[in-house]
Amino acid sequence: MPINIVVTLDGTNTLQLDGSHVVDDLTREKISQLISLLELDGPLVSTQVSPQVVDGLSKSKDPADQELLARLTDAISKTNLVATTFLAFDPSGARKTMHEKEFNALVDLGKNSLSSRFTSNAAISDVWIARNPIDQSGVDLLAESGYRSIVMLPKAGAALGTYDNTARPYRLVSGTKTMALYVVDPNYVTQLADQKNNSFITASAIAAQLLAQRGKIESDGGTPALKRTVLTTQDGAVLNSNLIHQILLILKRVPQQIALQTLNNLPEPRQDAYKPNLRTRDLSEFETRMNGIDLLRTDLNKLNSSLDQNSNTWTIWNERLMVMSSDTLTTEQREEFATQTRSELKTLRTAVTLKDGTTFTFGSRKSQLRLDLKNSSNEDLTIQVKIDSPKLRLDRSMAVIEIPANSANELVINAVALSNGLFPVAVRIYTADGSSQLGKKIEVSARVNAIAGLGQVVSGVALLLLLTWWAAHFRRKYKTQMSSEDPALRSDT
Repeated sequence: MPINIVVTLDGTNTLQLDGSHVVDDLTREKISQLISLLELDGPLVSTQVSPQVVDGLSKSKDPADQELLARLTDAISKTNLVATTFLAFDPSGARKTMHEKEFNALVDLGKNSLSSRFTSNAAISDVWIARNPIDQSGVDLLAESGYRSIVMLPKAGAALGTYDNTARPYRLVSGTKTMALYVVDPNYVTQLADQKNNSFITASAIAAQLLAQRGKIESDGGTPALKRTVLTTQDGAVLNSNLIHQILLILKRVPQQIALQTLNNLPEPRQDAYKPNLRTRDLSEFETRMNGIDLLRTDLNKLNSSLDQNSNTWTIWNERLMVMSSDTLTTEQREEFATQTRSELKTLRTAVTLKDGTTFTFGSRKSQLRLDLKNSSNEDLTIQVKIDSPKLRLDRSMAVIEIPANSANELVINAVALSNGLFPVAVRIYTADGSSQLGKKIEVSARVNAIAGLGQVVSGVALLLLLTWWAAHFRRKYKTQMSSEDPALRSDT
């Protein structure tokens, strides 16, 4: 009868709000227990480690974590490594909410992360270890993603109902594809979690039950070789490495009855295997989670044209969004990441300013608007500035300009005044592509003291009046003079 011992190290978030990574003591203890088992029995067990945890270890500044990572790397080289998504991401939820692209991206990232870290060990990539229940939509996505077998841990297997402990293999079907299904035997879960100092006694009891189970299969007319029993704890973690070591020592002594195998090269599923009914799951929480993340991602992407794509800010934001999608993150942790990210986004969106209430004075009809734009952020920002005033004719009402981090840049706009007086000028700042306004509208003013064209008209009228007065004056003076000289025009004295 084939026996599989499966151990896992589930995804635990190590990312902090400031971008650093911290590994908690519980995770360190799980890693230490896993290392102890693999150093003794690595070839006999199938091991799945969360790439997220490994990544957190590698980025931790704690020297103890670096030492632990070195030990883990060495231990992993001795075992049968099973690949997984970079972090916990429910395939059923991904399919139901149309996030298949994100699921497959996490699958690829998980594989690449493990292969780059554990170069001496090619991970098994066609076996999905399910921690949570799966419905048909999840099976369909896994089948499309290249998985051939599913191993259900106790929580996932419990959704199938009462566990059948006879010689009946299982299968799942997606379209024309058939996948083998293996369910962890819940009868051994509690015993494998025993952390008391009586490992040999507990191991002997488990071995005896396995042999009795094999006998029961035979007595029921089944074939023990077709019944694969999977052993692990509730969440797959190694809680007592010595207990598992003792179980393996005992089972290795009865190779005629027990065949210790791994998840590597599992047999093709039997077409006559029993096909259980998968219950439809309530995925409303997953949908709410992903809707919030999608909305935040949309808001962040509005800065694509303004914030350099090579900026480290994008790296931080993208990592947060990915971590926020994890099934293992709490609602409180997810909200903290969202609040921090939105605060940083607001800071960038309002970083470029122009002093409100500024007044530009025009001394002539033609002049310039000189906008002193200041950037208070630590990022270079490229923006689009739009200017509008009914009393000005501008050579350009829109301009794109880059403002260096914590610095300023002047935007010069040529303008022609259409009237005298004080009137408003509206300045709006947008992302470089003009798709999203940054901050509020800024109101400045333009004061026009004199317009050259109007002065010429007034001067011309005044000159004409002056010339008319002088002409009339000379005409009266001339008539007076002529009257005094002509005797005919003189009056009698």
